[in-house]
Amino acid sequence: MIARDPTHQILKAYYDLLNDSIVYDGAVVYVGTRIPDDETKYVHIYIESLIDNSTGDSVMYKAIVTMQIVSLQDVSEGDETIMHSIFEQVLEKVGDADALIMTDFKCAMVQFEDGDQDSSEMDDTNYIIPNKLRMLNFIEQIK
Repeated sequence: MIARDPTHQILKAYYDLLNDSIVYDGAVVYVGTRIPDDETKYVHIYIESLIDNSTGDSVMYKAIVTMQIVSLQDVSEGDETIMHSIFEQVLEKVGDADALIMTDFKCAMVQFEDGDQDSSEMDDTNYIIPNKLRMLNFIEQIK
């Protein structure tokens, strides 16, 4: 079997799982692989590392997928409640390997790698509250 790069399919699987399903205060939270220009709450998905763990019999990868949850607020607000609410919703959805649907790959196992809150930043107009959720995925090529 010729090894294929699973990057696009992994990102699409996470996007499909989270898109239109994360809600805060009645509004759907933006989910994507690019940082949006005009959103105040969003989930940015990216692959932090991808390691080939193939053997002679199978093509396997170990991928760490990171979801950066960000809340931009007025300086006067500075409340981490929004970010924590979004983080909890994301964490609840991404823990099931069978929920990650891919065409040429399957997720054999997914586990929580770690989550950490980056330092909040403040400028003249915004209070930026970021948090990262890292998931370790074992991906097997099936086609």
